[in-house]
Amino acid sequence: MLPELSPLGWFHTLGSLPAVPIGLALMIRHGRIDPASLWGKIYLLFMFIGAISGVLVIRDAPGVAISILSLGSLVVGSLVRFATPLGRHRGWIETVAMSTSLFTLLLPSVTETLTRLPAGNPVADSPQAPLVVAFQLTLLVALIVVITLQLRSRRRVGLTAAA
Repeated sequence: MLPELSPLGWFHTLGSLPAVPIGLALMIRHGRIDPASLWGKIYLLFMFIGAISGVLVIRDAPGVAISILSLGSLVVGSLVRFATPLGRHRGWIETVAMSTSLFTLLLPSVTETLTRLPAGNPVADSPQAPLVVAFQLTLLVALIVVITLQLRSRRRVGLTAAA
């Protein structure tokens, strides 16, 4: 039995779902999501589908805020390389923005999975359930650690411009 979703909800879910394995694979393989690479562009496509449809389908304020943060990080991450006045800071901004975009995908994905599945008897009763909050906090800590490691790595190898 599948969870109840509107047609737009299914579009949102299925449209953004491919970004999860793509984003995670890029992070594991390359240590970052490069929006100029082929897989980075595919990631952006699915993320934009999810973020835009998310603004339309999500009804609670935290969810809408996450969708807006997602859209903002995607726009910044995909366009900052063209902002030449930012000079060497472009790569740093791009790295943080793209990692944040993955976080804004994983946070609601984990929350929705735990509160909707298995259908009829979900693992957690609400987004405020201790298990859900623990997962959310773990993702936040992981984001901070990952961004810190990414920026240290960029500094160590001298990657300053978006590359």
